[in-house]
Amino acid sequence: MPYSALAFISILIFSCVHLWAEKIRELGVISSSRFLSTGSGVALAYVFVDLLPKLSKSDLLVKNKLWEFFPYMEHHVYVMALLGFILFFVVDRSKTLIKNESVYFWLSLGSYILFNFLVGYAVVDKDNPEVQPLILFTIAMTLHYFMNDYSLSLTHGKEYRYTGKWMLIAALLLGWIVGFWTELSETGVALISAFIGGGVIMNVTRHELPEENPHSLGAFLIASVIYTAILLTIGFHKLAYV
Repeated sequence: MPYSALAFISILIFSCVHLWAEKIRELGVISSSRFLSTGSGVALAYVFVDLLPKLSKSDLLVKNKLWEFFPYMEHHVYVMALLGFILFFVVDRSKTLIKNESVYFWLSLGSYILFNFLVGYAVVDKDNPEVQPLILFTIAMTLHYFMNDYSLSLTHGKEYRYTGKWMLIAALLLGWIVGFWTELSETGVALISAFIGGGVIMNVTRHELPEENPHSLGAFLIASVIYTAILLTIGFHKLAYV
């Protein structure tokens, strides 16, 4: 099967999560809290154990490409990851400053539309090391999307269910289309992947820390350990065949 088709399958899986993630509430508080925390643990393990180490290798490439434009700046991919973290942190904190719920909804949705567009764009390139193996990226992001959609549905209710989720699906598909029809630069893909990683870290933190959110420390820790072990095992086998 062509890689472009596999990438599209990943986009379809993410889209299905947007369509049906809210149904997790029907599982009950205990089941949903364990499931959501499992998703958080897997996503966080993926970012720290797989994505960030790959970004450290890409940083030199990015630095060489951008040195002409930013001669006094280093660690570009980490700056981009920080920007991803800051964006979602600011959006989350803005709900205490913005009294108009509709304005906050569109601000929050806008940040996730950007996030989804970049995810759709990033998965298209089969040579993009940050999202390979694609199956591991898909698993981590699928569980992460469950957590995000549950939170968005709970916070914004009908506005998200009737409008928001469809716009997020459209952003995924648009990102895939743009990535499919345009040439992807290694520098651009590395910066996009870094931004995604920073966003994932913030969203997991935002979900797991507040007491009012449904979460399970045990499920979070077990999922983190198991997925870390899987990632390390795969990495060890890759090194063994180099």
